[in-house]
Amino acid sequence: MHCEPPLLAVCGTRPEVVKMAPVIRALRARGQAVLLVMTGQHPDLAPQMLRELGLSADIDLGAHQAGAPPAQIMASILMRLAPVFAAWQPRLALVQGDTVSALAGALAAAYARVPVAHVEAGLRTHDMAEPFPEEMHRAMIVPATALHFAPTETAAQALMREGVAAARIHITGNSGIDALHATADRLDADPELSEELTVRHPYVVRPRYPLLLATIHRRENIGRRLGAIAAALARLAAFCEAEIVLPLHPNPAVQAVLRDKLDGLDAVHLIPPVDHMTMVWMMRQARLLVTDSGGLQEEAPGLGLRTLVLRQATERPEALAAGASELVELQADSIVSAVRRTLLRGPMHPVFPFGDGRAGERIADVLETWLADASAVGRMAEVGG
Repeated sequence: MHCEPPLLAVCGTRPEVVKMAPVIRALRARGQAVLLVMTGQHPDLAPQMLRELGLSADIDLGAHQAGAPPAQIMASILMRLAPVFAAWQPRLALVQGDTVSALAGALAAAYARVPVAHVEAGLRTHDMAEPFPEEMHRAMIVPATALHFAPTETAAQALMREGVAAARIHITGNSGIDALHATADRLDADPELSEELTVRHPYVVRPRYPLLLATIHRRENIGRRLGAIAAALARLAAFCEAEIVLPLHPNPAVQAVLRDKLDGLDAVHLIPPVDHMTMVWMMRQARLLVTDSGGLQEEAPGLGLRTLVLRQATERPEALAAGASELVELQADSIVSAVRRTLLRGPMHPVFPFGDGRAGERIADVLETWLADASAVGRMAEVGG
């Protein structure tokens, strides 16, 4: 039985669950009491991921509001988090990444004078519009944070340029790579899982043309950019240059454009959102990934999968430097040309610019030492420098 107050891990979206799970497991394995607080930001996708990873929410805030703007979602989460912090008096709050839930968790902790540990700290594009509002969230989380867990040296340097003391920054690798290794190991250990996925998605293992896996969901791509992306995919499919598998994001604005341009094309498979295991399995089969996702930019290099990034800028330049990914101009002709050019290239050997799969252990090691230090009490005074 734990006598000390717990740690609170605040999550709201599917990627947060994927990347926080290795940290929670590592902390619990060390005997730390960790309460997982789910905000409800992704009410369908996040619970699906919890089930897949064998986790459950200790507290579910139910703050989802369909179609609400970020400010309204933020207010809803903050109002529900305040009494949670008051009731539990946690020793530390953990937040991950750059979502509304992450910023709300950091702010609620700061208001309650609870230290914050930020997992995946220091990612920057240096353009507040790319991605929006995530780049802004990252900057706003910094002043509330006591411990910054940077996935790479580049991320750590970005924090130091912003004035964060080096002693507060710990380079750990990205915990998403921990999750990737765990999922790949499960697939390798149980051939029946791959067999089940093959039955469910036969077009993935027996494509008629080079298999292109696509995901599109970014807020800043909705509008003209999304139309250009869809037009490019339609052209590639119509001329039988690629077999395209596209799990659809739940956002109706995204679905409407993609269905309008791609429904009915024989070489396009528009499918519901898939779980992490299915996505990793699909990436293993694919010749090329075309995406605006941040997490997939991290995972694909380790699977030897070349990636075309549908963004104006990326906060993950390490994959670009490794030759594993390429930023593509968001015009239909440019996207088509990039796909054709990349499909002509030979196989890519796996590379791991984002870590070795032990980030969760490193984060837990740092936190265990920090929490055991008697001076950790009252450390809110240190936050922000």
